[in-house]
Amino acid sequence: MFDRYTDDARQAVAIAKEEAATLKSPYIEAAHLLLGISRSMEPEPKELLRLKEVEDALRADLAAAAKSESSDKPVDLPLSNAVKRILAYAAEEAVRLNSRGIGSGHLLLGVLRESEGITSRCLVAHDVDLQRTRQIVATSQMHGNIEKSPSSVGLASTIKRRYWLGIAGQLALIALLGIVVLGSTVNGRHLLVIAAIWFIAALAWNTLGPSSFFLSLGKRNRTKTAVVYAFGWLYQLFMIGWLFPLGVGIYRVFAR
Repeated sequence: MFDRYTDDARQAVAIAKEEAATLKSPYIEAAHLLLGISRSMEPEPKELLRLKEVEDALRADLAAAAKSESSDKPVDLPLSNAVKRILAYAAEEAVRLNSRGIGSGHLLLGVLRESEGITSRCLVAHDVDLQRTRQIVATSQMHGNIEKSPSSVGLASTIKRRYWLGIAGQLALIALLGIVVLGSTVNGRHLLVIAAIWFIAALAWNTLGPSSFFLSLGKRNRTKTAVVYAFGWLYQLFMIGWLFPLGVGIYRVFAR
């Protein structure tokens, strides 16, 4: 079952079993797997995603909800149905990102696609979302940071620098989009229609997942890597851009 798993992914599953046994859970749940992922993931993506903070918050919540009575720890805990689905999602994410193996980053993407309850609350509270995590995992994978041990001292700073440059570019484009919308002469009702069409297009794009094409370009050179970065940043902008015509449209309709 775990033949394609990298060392860190296998370690994450093993740690999840330990966490479930320690907390006297009858199953290995998504929360236990997330703790295993946090403890086994390479430091660079873990730091970018602030998984240590997620781990601390999740561990505190699980400890508060754990059974107080003593019981024997099961020798071999079964996987919950949610975790089985997470493992299937992780395999899909590995294919989506053109990875030779399934790493801890792919497991995290699986958790994000399945998570609910206490696990979901911790991830949402710390702004760990699927799209941004997928970009970070893809970037780390490009540098061999998931399937191999870190080999370059400046990798973390390189990823951080590129990420924040992307954020700066997004903010500049958002500001430009806001100026264009505010300066337009289109009336409020037309802006609301534009926002509705834009939202439907964004929803359809997100559902169909066309970004997988750009994240599976095969062996990448600098040009392909730049395309992946640019597409990811523009994709995020497209997902939220409809809010500008919506906001200005509502203002102009009610300000008349």
